[in-house]
Amino acid sequence: MAPASPMDARHRGIQMFGWLSVIAGYGLALLLFRGIFIGITRGFAGRPQAFWILLGYLLFLGLAVYLFTVGRRAISIAKGSPRPRARFGWGRMLLGALLIFGAATTQFHLLPLRVKPLEYENQPQATAGHVTTIAICIGCVFLIFSGIWKGFGRQTMKPDLDR
Repeated sequence: MAPASPMDARHRGIQMFGWLSVIAGYGLALLLFRGIFIGITRGFAGRPQAFWILLGYLLFLGLAVYLFTVGRRAISIAKGSPRPRARFGWGRMLLGALLIFGAATTQFHLLPLRVKPLEYENQPQATAGHVTTIAICIGCVFLIFSGIWKGFGRQTMKPDLDR
């Protein structure tokens, strides 16, 4: 039996990307669990923004899980045993939801921010800023629907050309 050939540079890069993604997913999840624990011990449930804080934690936990699954898939591809692709476009839906959440919390001041919000000097700048925010949110809604549409689209079978 011949020894297995060493991994080429492309597969090694995919494997490194996978491990970095898994580590980033674990790190983000640990930070979120730490934030939830600190929030519970400091009484975050009594705040009026508790729902939005919890929603933000859930969105970022979804990001951590997504990073972990992308990393696991990249590692298995690098080893030569690819996993089946995700049926829905989870990355698209998550990115759209995170961008809409960020725009909503900034626009409606749902969360206390340590960063000073953008201030406009005159009315045309304020109008342009609001129109841009609305356009980005509409684009994010289309991004979410495209991820959902990917899941409900027809799954086509690729012909087996090796026969």
